Amino acid sequence: MDIAVPTQRSKLAIGVESVGRGEVIVAVRGELDCATADQLRAAITTLINRGDITAIGLDLRGLDFIDSTGIGTLVVAQRISQQVGIRLRLTAVSAFATRILAVLGVDVTLGLPPARTDTAALVGADYDHR
Repeated sequence: MDIAVPTQRSKLAIGVESVGRGEVIVAVRGELDCATADQLRAAITTLINRGDITAIGLDLRGLDFIDSTGIGTLVVAQRISQQVGIRLRLTAVSAFATRILAVLGVDVTLGLPPARTDTAALVGADYDHR
């Protein structure tokens, strides 16, 4: 089920798929930035408010771009989810997003394994953790 679809002003697509009892995967494609972060925030808020969700996985393999607003949205979503007893974690991440999250030091907070010392080795490799 798609919660948000690309619009003329937005270059973000968000898809939600149920993968088990109380668990969903949110696939984020396109650009997560100051112009589109509100769409992801709204999608995650909708899921949290449903009351039957216990785990949210974020699939960022299709993410082409992320800025500080997008990263802040992920961090805040993780913190709020944790406060209400919902596990939010990254399940798949593009090499681009992996490197950005590691450089900023939020990779482990969002459920990624600690960054490798040689971040150049991440270029071209996608992280997929399920």
